[in-house]
Amino acid sequence: MKVDLKNIRMEFLSYLKSERGFSSHTLESYSNDIGVFIDYCSTIFSGCSIDLDLIDTKTIRRFMGNEMEKLYITKKEKRSYHSKTIARRLAAIKSLFNYLYNFEKIKDNPAMHLRTPKTDKNLPDVIRENDITWLMKKPVKMDIKLDDDGKEKIMVGKKKYITNELEAKRDQAILEMLYATGLRLSELLSINICDIDRKSELVKVMGKGGKERIVPIGKVALNSIESYLKKLGKSISSSYEDPLFVNKKGKRLPKRTLQRRIKKYLEETMGGGTVHTLRHTFATHLVNRGADILTVKELLGHSSLSSTQNYTRLNLEKIKKVYQEKHPHGK
Repeated sequence: MKVDLKNIRMEFLSYLKSERGFSSHTLESYSNDIGVFIDYCSTIFSGCSIDLDLIDTKTIRRFMGNEMEKLYITKKEKRSYHSKTIARRLAAIKSLFNYLYNFEKIKDNPAMHLRTPKTDKNLPDVIRENDITWLMKKPVKMDIKLDDDGKEKIMVGKKKYITNELEAKRDQAILEMLYATGLRLSELLSINICDIDRKSELVKVMGKGGKERIVPIGKVALNSIESYLKKLGKSISSSYEDPLFVNKKGKRLPKRTLQRRIKKYLEETMGGGTVHTLRHTFATHLVNRGADILTVKELLGHSSLSSTQNYTRLNLEKIKKVYQEKHPHGK
């Protein structure tokens, strides 16, 4: 029986949203990747209305091969798609066909035995501990000079803010909170004032897939948040259900605004980075100071330990030092 692939996509996305609790960002990614696959199938089968059983393993393999050969044009050059993009495409297709098979819309699952291509696992950028203090002060324009030893020092004087005092305090609170908790961008932006418990130093977070978790937050970040809220005319209180971080209009801070501002501060501190750089830094600094990997996994809200284990690879010098100290023939 012929079906419209575009309708199948909409049904699948609706299932992911209502039954699996996927975020709008994840749904958008699935929609794009499956859309590319549907366009490919529409081309080779001459239309979107086809018999689903015609899409076999060879069809998916040919699609993946076609994606690997594709080029996209940047401002400077033509590039092939990154291996992570190809792997993400296949993951979306496999998820779609699992859904179709489980709901008996197809007799056999053509994507079941397809292997996900290997992706490059680059070590994430991490902010040095010595640079954290400078990063937190970036929203404020400071008079910085060199002392007699050639080290930077902040000269005492009147503070000057990059935009205004309220936005500077807000941005400092955001930077402190990201570093203190390791939250994802979407998690941070979804927090309301009432989600913070100052007395117990905990914050309630809505993570991926609608999973709620409780994350500890230190006094430094709490003080910074309180300073920002005081300027806003509010305070940390369970009675405030308003968004924690807001824009000039008092609305929840947009994702793009946060990304742009954090990128600016990181460029001035370490030459580049994203909001996720602070998440990497949070985990790396914990591991470097002896935190066990299971605790870090819970703090980050990872569903799989394999995601967290990447952070054990970051400080090779520390690993080498521990090996030399602990192994009988290490030296």
